[in-house]
Amino acid sequence: MKCFDINAEILEAVWTFEEKGTCTIDSLRMRSNGDYVVTDELISVIERTGLITVSDGVIHLTEKGKSEAGPIIRRHRLAERLLADILGMTPEETEESACEYEHVLAPGLTEAICTLLGHPRECPHGSPIPEGECCKRADVSIQAAVKSLDQMNVGDTVKVSYIKSDDHIIINKLYSHGISTGKTLKIRQKFPSFVLQIDNSQVALEKSVAENIYGLRN
Repeated sequence: MKCFDINAEILEAVWTFEEKGTCTIDSLRMRSNGDYVVTDELISVIERTGLITVSDGVIHLTEKGKSEAGPIIRRHRLAERLLADILGMTPEETEESACEYEHVLAPGLTEAICTLLGHPRECPHGSPIPEGECCKRADVSIQAAVKSLDQMNVGDTVKVSYIKSDDHIIINKLYSHGISTGKTLKIRQKFPSFVLQIDNSQVALEKSVAENIYGLRN
């Protein structure tokens, strides 16, 4: 089943393009990949709703558009995290299934999934997940308790809260070792390198990589 809400698809696409730079009508046409048709008339109809503005072929989300697009992006990226972290799908496999989930997840269920996953900051592709109310409450309650692995001790068991890095090489390396939001690991060694136990396996990481992992001591 394909995503079917064209307005939601357009808002999601504009949000994604603006994260990386600029969104143009031509880039939307290329992204549609035949799933829907981006016409000038369609763009004009959406512009009249006050969700976007268009100038010289460049599209911007208005504040109203951002308020509608944010929850769509949040549901999609949380669905990707759920499929990756719980069902073990690869980032490439999560995309189409997440597209279906984003249109059926109720707000309460979305918050429950976010809480289950430990309020992840990024989707499996490394894109930021818009913050929800549950994340704000969690930040207030656990802010002082969450620490990076280099601030913890050998023998500590840690539940990963988030990975704080913009370096996709580091993020992909950690994911390849099974280290992601919500995962529980044990610190076996800190010097000369970090040795972490994850389930029945042990992983060695450089300090510069391990210090990007933040979690709560169990």
